[in-house]
Amino acid sequence: MKRWLSFAALVAAFALATRLGWWAVPVVAALWGALRPAINAPAATAALAAASAWAVWLLADWQANHDAMSVLTTRLGGVMGLPAAAVILLTLALGAALAWSAAALAGALAGAFVQRSGDSR
Repeated sequence: MKRWLSFAALVAAFALATRLGWWAVPVVAALWGALRPAINAPAATAALAAASAWAVWLLADWQANHDAMSVLTTRLGGVMGLPAAAVILLTLALGAALAWSAAALAGALAGAFVQRSGDSR
């Protein structure tokens, strides 16, 4: 239960950060990675949470005006030579990639600079 609440809070943090702009996603992910939470894969968790948050925003936009969303994805897909569904999947993949890379980098840097008790260094 605690893991799900933590994940939901991370999704909410990514959703709120996205309101500021796409660049806020790596900032939140870097903070998450630097905190080095006691979970198996913090970077993968950040990626899944960011993609989930962006999916929530896309769903909210679609609910607000599904005709406009259809026109946008169709036109953008036409420019890119992709179907509309692929444009949405690429959008989610971008959010996931931003979050994963920032969390992984920050986690590695935090591990290099922070000495834990019991380390042999």
